[in-house]
Amino acid sequence: MGLVSPSASGQSSTSAVSELVSAVSKAQADVDARNLDLGGLQEAVNQSLVDLHDAQAKAEQARLGEQEAKKRLDDAQARVEKLRTELEELSRSQYRGASASDALTAISGKDTQRDVLDRSLFLRQRSEEKRAKLEEAERARAEAANEEATLRETRELADASAKEAEAAEAEARRLLDDNRAAMEASAAERDAAQRELDAAQSELDEQRAPEGKANEDNATEDSAVASPYAATLTVSRGDATYEVPEEVVDRVRDRISGTSPEAGEPSREAIVDAVRVVAQTSSDSNATADAGEIAALSSAAGLPQLDDDAIAKAGAIAAGVALVGGVAANHGSFADAFRDGGSSELVTAFADGLTGAIGEVEPTSDTVEAVLPELQTAAEISEEAQQASAAVSDSSQVEAVIARAQSMIGTPYVWGGGDANGPTNGLEGSGQSGFDCSGLVLYAFAGAGIALPHYTGYQYQRGTHVPASEAQRGDLLFWGPGGSQHVAIYLGDGTMIEAPQSGQNVKISPVRWSGMTPNAVRLL
Repeated sequence: MGLVSPSASGQSSTSAVSELVSAVSKAQADVDARNLDLGGLQEAVNQSLVDLHDAQAKAEQARLGEQEAKKRLDDAQARVEKLRTELEELSRSQYRGASASDALTAISGKDTQRDVLDRSLFLRQRSEEKRAKLEEAERARAEAANEEATLRETRELADASAKEAEAAEAEARRLLDDNRAAMEASAAERDAAQRELDAAQSELDEQRAPEGKANEDNATEDSAVASPYAATLTVSRGDATYEVPEEVVDRVRDRISGTSPEAGEPSREAIVDAVRVVAQTSSDSNATADAGEIAALSSAAGLPQLDDDAIAKAGAIAAGVALVGGVAANHGSFADAFRDGGSSELVTAFADGLTGAIGEVEPTSDTVEAVLPELQTAAEISEEAQQASAAVSDSSQVEAVIARAQSMIGTPYVWGGGDANGPTNGLEGSGQSGFDCSGLVLYAFAGAGIALPHYTGYQYQRGTHVPASEAQRGDLLFWGPGGSQHVAIYLGDGTMIEAPQSGQNVKISPVRWSGMTPNAVRLL
């Protein structure tokens, strides 16, 4: 056997590394694609649940409309009965007023004749009054007939809406069962692809072993890059060590009661979270703070001085979260919150029938629409909530959104988990609280008073579309047809924050361009 020259050996090694890099890249793309497939199955169920809660809200609207129509009919019929009684009494009074002796007394003295004339005038007045009463009674009967027709139409609407809600629930349950089985198969394929990726990466690392020193340097650099995010996490979450003085809570609460009384009184926890977000986004507590600064921030004595502007920002965040979070349905439940003593406000993701599950049932006439209570959309709620954020600039709102998202780094991925107030149990059935991708996004943007549906495809329909290549910090990035598979918040510099997939945690990741929709969505 001949000797292999050092240059040939080097070329062979380089070729092997190149092939392994290509294999790792291919395996990573395979894992990413399978994760998107899995995400699409999960988000399809999220869509069905959003549609279900919309259908339940519309059914409750129709049910309350039926109650109102019944009340109006009862009132109209009571008025008809009252007028009938008055008319009968008027007729009896008129009959008693007319007497056979009138003709005989007419030939008597002047006083008697004057009495007859007065009586005639009285009878004529009673006749006119009777005629007016008859006309009023006829109008009342016509109104009662109209109210009866309205009740009939509203009852039909209520029945149809209830059937739509039942159909939406059946579809959501069917999709959950079907997709759960499909997800198990998809997850198995993804895990197999992940094993191939790990094997290829391990082999690549072995080939690069001589570059260990460089790898150590890279690891140090990676750690330095990651540390700002760890600092951000410490500042924004704070755990039990970040104490907010009660006087600060009271100042924020007073601010909310003065500027946004419609938000009610947010909980102390919500106000503390808002203060933490403001502290994190202030110049005194940015993401590059060193350990000493973070430690100082974590004590009550070291809390940054919160001036009126900071208090206003904290108040706007807490008020926005309260307004948005106070009307959301329990996404992870099939229960009808309206019928089971839950939310009294009728709010839908899309009240105009944009989704297939609720597109068939609409009021049939103006009279029916008149008895239906107001049904607000998530977009309308957002408009009201954002009025509470008038003192906060768009750039500050973007940073507040990102700060809320970063405060949840390390929180487990839970399918269907997350609402405007924080992590929830979702659909996993494990009892673990966390976020899925659309749940994390709606939680983050609640800090800016924006209410979003718990489904990526519907989030994609909100805001302003911009080319993904022109995305700015705080814009939403989507994957899959119509944004139906995944969503993340762009941070800039090629990074994003996301709730990636089952078995992982909320984290900051490099942007993955494969499978991304052409457009990003700008909400602020």
